[in-house]
Amino acid sequence: MKALKLLTIIFALVAALSAVVFVLSSKTAKPAEEPVPDNAVFSLASSEYSNAVTPAAQGGKVFLPLGTQGYYFAADLKNNIEFYCLTAEGFTAAPEEVKTVSVTLNASGQSIPVKVKYISVSGANIGAGVFTSDMSSSVKYYDYAFVKLVTKPAGYGAGYLLLADYTKEDFYSADKIYDDIFEYDMKASSVSIKLSQNTRLIDANATYKRTWDNMTDEFISSIGSQKLFMSSRYYNESELGRRTDIMEYSSAYRPKIVAKDIIGTWFVADAGGMHYLKADKDGFKSVTAVTKDGKTSEKKDMAFDGDYFGDYLRSGNWLFNKSSGEAVNLLTGDKVDFGGADFGAADVFSISPDGTKAVIAFYGENNENGVPVQKIVYSDSENSSAVYSEPMLFCEESGFVWLDGSSVMSARVSDDSGANAGSVIYTFNSAQ
Repeated sequence: MKALKLLTIIFALVAALSAVVFVLSSKTAKPAEEPVPDNAVFSLASSEYSNAVTPAAQGGKVFLPLGTQGYYFAADLKNNIEFYCLTAEGFTAAPEEVKTVSVTLNASGQSIPVKVKYISVSGANIGAGVFTSDMSSSVKYYDYAFVKLVTKPAGYGAGYLLLADYTKEDFYSADKIYDDIFEYDMKASSVSIKLSQNTRLIDANATYKRTWDNMTDEFISSIGSQKLFMSSRYYNESELGRRTDIMEYSSAYRPKIVAKDIIGTWFVADAGGMHYLKADKDGFKSVTAVTKDGKTSEKKDMAFDGDYFGDYLRSGNWLFNKSSGEAVNLLTGDKVDFGGADFGAADVFSISPDGTKAVIAFYGENNENGVPVQKIVYSDSENSSAVYSEPMLFCEESGFVWLDGSSVMSARVSDDSGANAGSVIYTFNSAQ
C-alpha cells in the first residue's frame, strides 16, 4: 500500500469483507506470538479497535493540522476545504471568516490555477487549495497540486509563502515534502519565485525535478530566524528526503550550502547552533554546527550504530531504535524505553509532545487470503501497551497527529463499503 493508500484502501477492504481474518487485541507488555483466529468475517463492527477509538467527526472527515495550534482543516480533491477548531466538545467549525483568493503557480512553464481558501488567526493568514486536471484542461503535465498558504519564516522577512506539492499520493499526509516554494504578495495578489531555476533538470514526466527546492512544515518551525531551505538537487531524485543539503534562501545562481549531505530531513537551528544527522564510520551521528568568524565547525553529539532508514524511526526530535525499543531526544539526550514488543518490522513511530507516550505502527503483510493485516502498538514510558492487529487499522499515508499529551489522531476507513474514510482518536488511559 504505497500509492494513494487512503483512496485504494477500498479494494483491500472489499477483500477483507469476504475473507476470514485474524484479530488480536492485547493490553499486555508483550503481544502473543500468534494471532488468535476470530473465525468470523471481518467488519468494522466486529473490530476490537473500533471500540478503542472515537470518530473525530460524524460521517467521517480526515483532519490535518493547519499549522496554528488548535486549528485543523479537511479537504477533498474537488477543493472543498473546511477549517476547524479543536475544543472540549471536539472538532467544531472555526469561527473565523473563510476567504478565497485565486493564484496562479508557474511550474515547468505551466500556469496552474488554484483557489486558495484561508482564515486569519491572530493576525496571520493560513489556508490551502487543491488543483486537479478536472478543473482545467489547459494545464499540461500536472494532474494535481496541493498548495498551502503560510506566513514566511522569520528569516524570510514579512509576507507569505505558497508551498506546492504535486504528488497526489501525499494528499492526506500530514508530513508533506513540498516540491516548490513561491512567494505571495497578498496585497498585490502576485506570485513569484525567488530561487533561481537555472540548470533545474526535467524528470521523465517532462516536469521540473522535485529535488530543487523543498520545505516541510516541520522545517519551517525549526529554523528560527535563519533564512534557509532544503534541497536534494545534487542527488538522485530517489534520494529526496534521504540525502539533503541545507541552503540559504536567496536569488543567487547557486545558493550557499550551510549543511551538506545530511541524513533525512531532521534539522533544528537554535541558539546553540544548527543540529542535524550525518553519516559516520560505523553508522551515523548527530552533530551541532557553529559558525564563528565566517567558518563553520561541526561537533559530534551522539553516535548511532546501524542504518538510519532501516534500523531507526524518527518523530520530531526523537529517534527510535527499533531493535531496543528506546527513543532518544536528539537535542537533549533524554531517553525513553518503549520496549516490551518486537519493533524490528515497525514502519511508523510517533511520540507525544511530552515524550512519555508513543505509537509504533506496522504496515503489515497480506495474510493467506490476500488481506493486509496491520498492527498498532500504543505504548507509554512505563512499558505498558495496548496492541491491535487487524485489517484496515490506519491509512498509511496520513500518519498520526497528536492532539494533546494523551490523544492521538489517525485516519481509517469509516464504513464497511470502504468508500469513506475519517479521522479517529485514540486516548491513552491511566492503566497503560
